[in-house]
Amino acid sequence: MRILSDHHDVEDVFVLAFTKVFGNIHRFEYRGDQSLNRWIKTIVINEAIRFLKAKNKIGFDEGWSDIELHRITDAEAEVDAIDAEEVYSILETMPAGYRVVFNLFALEGYTHKEISELLNISENTSKSQLRKARMYIIEKMNKNKQNGYT
Repeated sequence: MRILSDHHDVEDVFVLAFTKVFGNIHRFEYRGDQSLNRWIKTIVINEAIRFLKAKNKIGFDEGWSDIELHRITDAEAEVDAIDAEEVYSILETMPAGYRVVFNLFALEGYTHKEISELLNISENTSKSQLRKARMYIIEKMNKNKQNGYT
């Protein structure tokens, strides 16, 4: 859900992913605690990304202007506390390119190198998308704060 954000898409990917899990369970190799969990999680993430790519739902913005970098620094300084529920609801509205990179990096623990290989983008694009995702979250949180939603 964190990667796709649409319940119908999530259901489709979930079915595809678990069809692959059950169809390939004979290939699973136990490598300690949580290895099955990691194996299934990897399959689900890969299927979600394949789904987004197939539907052309991932768009990546390239580059930054000095004005944008200045706005980011100012906005980051304004956020006092982070509410997990608020961030999750913001993630649902985030453009797919930002959301996928943010989730893979911040929540799943992938490196920019791994993300770039997985999404077939440059490491700099991955870093840029993460920075823009953070900016998006900060701006939305500040807007919510100004409007009294927090």
